[in-house]
Formats: sequence, structure tokens, C-alpha cells
Amino acid sequence: MIAKGIHSSAVLDIRGKAEVPETTIMEPQSVIYVGERGSIVLGEMFIIYPNASIRIDQGWLEVGQEVSFGPGVHLYEPRAGISIGNQVMIAGGTVICGVNHGQISLDQPMRHQPAQPEPIKICDNVWIGMNCSILPGVEIGEGAIIGAGSVVTKDVPPNSVNFGAPCRTIRFREDNV
Repeated sequence: MIAKGIHSSAVLDIRGKAEVPETTIMEPQSVIYVGERGSIVLGEMFIIYPNASIRIDQGWLEVGQEVSFGPGVHLYEPRAGISIGNQVMIAGGTVICGVNHGQISLDQPMRHQPAQPEPIKICDNVWIGMNCSILPGVEIGEGAIIGAGSVVTKDVPPNSVNFGAPCRTIRFREDNV
């Protein structure tokens, strides 16, 4: 199926494998690019706001239902895979990157060294605040909150409130019973 909610200025360039439901919304100037070695699976009611982008030259991205990428969100190179659960909110300006440049050898430019991809997992019901950076190899637990401007470099526990650079757990969410 091809999504009906694609703005005329949005770019949907799929050369690899893709599942894009009819309920997908791509707002002005948003971009989804999937190269020949890439794969994307979007859940129902996915929305990508203006000036946000997904770039998958190689690797894969799986997104659950009712997920939103705010304005200016960029998801880049999920070579080892990125999994995003259901009801996830990713606020504007956030960057999610699935690969680091090689840096082991001092005798060779980093640009020429093998890339170091690592998977990223964002579980259900996560809220990522504005202008965050999510780095390769992390898992953000179910129900977690990441405060604006945070740099996530390690795993985040479920139902926790986190912020900072580097991001750290401040407290845990509790039922208001």
C-alpha cells in the first residue's frame, strides 16, 4: 500500500524493501530514503513532521503504531537495525544515529576505517524531548522519558525520567494511585 497522506513537497524514495501503510503522514519537506540494501517497516498512523528525515542506505528500521517524528528529527544509518515500539513520541531536533566512524587505527584516516554499527532499541510508550542525541548501541526502556537536550550514550531503564549530557536517570515514574 502507498500512503495517501504524503505532502507534495515530501520525498519518499524507496529503492529497497518497504512497508508504508496508507495511514502514514509525511508533512512538508520531510524525507524518507531507503537504499537498495535498506529496509523500512512503518506501523499504522506514523507521522513525520516538516523537515524531518530518515536515511537508510543499508540496514533496517522497524517502527510501531502511533509513532511521531517531530520537526527536524533525523534518523541516520541504522546499519545494525533500529527498532521503535508503539506510541513513541520523538520531539523536534532529535538525532538518532546507528553507526560510528572507525577510529582504531592512527595510521589511517577515520573516514577510511570500517564503520562500527550497533543496534538501537526504543521500547513502547517512550517520550524523547527536543534536541536529543540517541547514539549507537542503546536501549531505551518502556515508559521512559528523555529530557530535552540529552545525549543518550547507554541503556535507559523502563519507566525512568532521564536527562543530561551524558544522559542519566534522575527518578522513576510511579502510578498516581
